[in-house]
Amino acid sequence: MEYGLEEYLVQERRLVIGLDYGTTFTGIAYATPLATTCALNEIDVMTSWGSQMDNHDKVPSVISYSEPTEAKEQQWGSSLSPDAITMVHTKLELDVHDVSEELDLILQSLDGMKNLHFQHIKASGGLPAYTEKSAEEIVADYLAKVFTYLEKSVENFTKVLRDRISTDIVVTVPTGWSDRAMNSTYRALRKAGFNQESFPKLKEIIFVTEPEAAAIYTARYLKDTMGHDFLKEKEYFVLCDAGGGTVDVVSYKVKQLRPTLELEEIGYPTVRKCGSIFINIKFKEWLKDLLGDKNYQRLDPNTELNKITSHTTEGKAMRELMKEFDARKRGFRKDYNQDIHLDLPAPLDNLTIPGKVDGGEITITSAVMSRFFDFCVAQIVDLIKGHMIQIQRRGARPKNVFLVGGFGESEYLQGQIEDTLRLWDITLRRPDTSWTAVVRGAVICGIEKQNTQNLIRTSFCHHNYGISVNQLFSDTYHPQQDLVSGASGRAMAQGQLLWLLNKGDVVLSNKPYKAEQDITVSFTKTEKRQGTVTIYRYSDDDRPTRFYIAKEELDVAYVLAYDVSNVSLNEFELVRGRDRKSACYVAVIKLIIILERNNLKASIWWKDRELSTADDIMY
Repeated sequence: MEYGLEEYLVQERRLVIGLDYGTTFTGIAYATPLATTCALNEIDVMTSWGSQMDNHDKVPSVISYSEPTEAKEQQWGSSLSPDAITMVHTKLELDVHDVSEELDLILQSLDGMKNLHFQHIKASGGLPAYTEKSAEEIVADYLAKVFTYLEKSVENFTKVLRDRISTDIVVTVPTGWSDRAMNSTYRALRKAGFNQESFPKLKEIIFVTEPEAAAIYTARYLKDTMGHDFLKEKEYFVLCDAGGGTVDVVSYKVKQLRPTLELEEIGYPTVRKCGSIFINIKFKEWLKDLLGDKNYQRLDPNTELNKITSHTTEGKAMRELMKEFDARKRGFRKDYNQDIHLDLPAPLDNLTIPGKVDGGEITITSAVMSRFFDFCVAQIVDLIKGHMIQIQRRGARPKNVFLVGGFGESEYLQGQIEDTLRLWDITLRRPDTSWTAVVRGAVICGIEKQNTQNLIRTSFCHHNYGISVNQLFSDTYHPQQDLVSGASGRAMAQGQLLWLLNKGDVVLSNKPYKAEQDITVSFTKTEKRQGTVTIYRYSDDDRPTRFYIAKEELDVAYVLAYDVSNVSLNEFELVRGRDRKSACYVAVIKLIIILERNNLKASIWWKDRELSTADDIMY
């Protein structure tokens, strides 16, 4: 039977897209394989990012909400207006691990907004270029611009073909990326256009760790370029993916070479935030000490030192200076013994501080430049040593260390690692395509997904699920008609909808999505100690916040009953009213909701005792 070209492509080919959203740069690659494998030269890396861009294999992970000039700058990547305030390092803001970090971000935001004092708002003359959006929203806006150029790169796939061709999207994430960060990354991706609407035959969105993708590509690249004798079965190697924000290190054993290369992960992958941006932070610390607080503030009023802030920004002057510093940083080597001279931009271009600044020129000695690097390099070498020790404990030794990533192109970093490995008689190798090893590896993982380990498949929550609760009353958030008196006489807002699962939240194949909520219930000594908790479902995006005005819009997903009659009253908190005569007992029960693929479960607990459970909730 004969097919036309389009029918042939639909019958035989797939579209596999790889996305490496990085702290400093982002890469996209894709392939259209005919089978479950492909040659490395069949993987296309995007290099065209539109007008006024430095069109390279990656595009800077930068976006600005400032207005463009008459030159019509794109206001993202490297196409920025001269006075643009840019959002940088936003990826790291997605991965807030604990309460202290979250509170720190809030305090920094308030500081940036001058604690919302009216005189500062009035003096600003309107909305600032600094955005009020969340990190997730900023990432979505940035990735939407990336997606626009991806569409143009694959425009040879007509709309008809895209409606019919099987598609997979593989996204790389750092080792140990938190559940919260995974969820924000996934939501931003789909909002940006990496979704079923853009690719009607989208099979899967898959996550793979950055070092896993880099290892698969690098091992195959070096095997192809250096011959089959380069890698041997049962041989071990360590891979270091040194990027802008994080550095991931992982070790592998070569499981088989033919018919396809298979790797076995050894030990535990490790990651630290010691990428190249932290060299910049060390430079800024030194610069601030050199110039003094007032001069530094004139140069850099937007950036908070030592922190990945909410949000990290750069203005015109600092952006100009950092561009020059980055160029010198890339060329710095271990044996570099010359001073580095940099000209400060306006308004400090004529500044003179005796012994420090001469007519706007600053001098960085090679020893000082080395100190900027050594903060990061010491941690990277420590990570690599840890993996070599892991392999030695198995009674083996690694033959090679592979170095990839943008920071991996630093000759200074390469020299320091080589000095360490020389003592172990191990070779450092770096492929010519090291900067794009991660995104190329992502495409390979998608093509060979049936045989690739450690891939995280995804699905998403199709509805919103929540409960109606009473909350502490706030004049800012609650209407007066919701005001009631609580058990202890406190002002409460009744019937507030609390959403525990959100439409569009990611559900990962390696762990279920779990939400927990403490619920306070009260009863007198003579009242029954039992009740129900109703879980409501809402399918649209405009979620209501108050139960009493949204009853008819909500579906009842499930009603869970609880009964603590068999629990001694002594285990509950006794709360007296303001008159000191009335009293009630208060218990805090816990509602747990778990979504695993298309199966939704819920349970209610009192301490470590399960009171009720349901696994047939409406989904």
